[in-house]
Amino acid sequence: MESREVLNVPSLEKKTTISKYKRILVGIGEEDSSQKVFETALSLAKVQGSQLTILTVIQENLNRTLNFPIYSEVTLYGGIYTQEMVELEEKLIQESIEKLQIWLKRLTQLAIDQGVKATSEYIYGQPGEQICAKSKQWKADLIVVGRRGHNRLSELLLGSVSNYVIHHAPCSILVVQ
Repeated sequence: MESREVLNVPSLEKKTTISKYKRILVGIGEEDSSQKVFETALSLAKVQGSQLTILTVIQENLNRTLNFPIYSEVTLYGGIYTQEMVELEEKLIQESIEKLQIWLKRLTQLAIDQGVKATSEYIYGQPGEQICAKSKQWKADLIVVGRRGHNRLSELLLGSVSNYVIHHAPCSILVVQ
């Protein structure tokens, strides 16, 4: 039998199927590129009839600044860290959290208004790790994240959320440029 005869066998014809994503997790921050990432995830959720979870991860080190030994009034950098500074920092963090909650509620409502079942939340930790952990816990079928456009050297030195997710996620990933 010649090879071209084998290629013409109907059972070997390429069949394409489109995966149905029931649960889409979109990992975003408040940077400008997040809007495009969110819109991409929302469009997919609408077309696929999927549930959408919007997740923002706040870096762990934001909370750690409050864990300095305040009683000594000296920071790791040798400066004075007074009680007033601690209170101001706590106030700024709280204001940032409130703004974040308003932003997430707005995005969630936008999705709901377009007929998508959506929730949102923020958590603390390392973004890549937390996105993967949440996707596993929620049993996501697809993770949508953005790419900041770091060059290879900066990704190597700084790490990359999308790079981490690509290598550790338990499901499919869509990286939006």
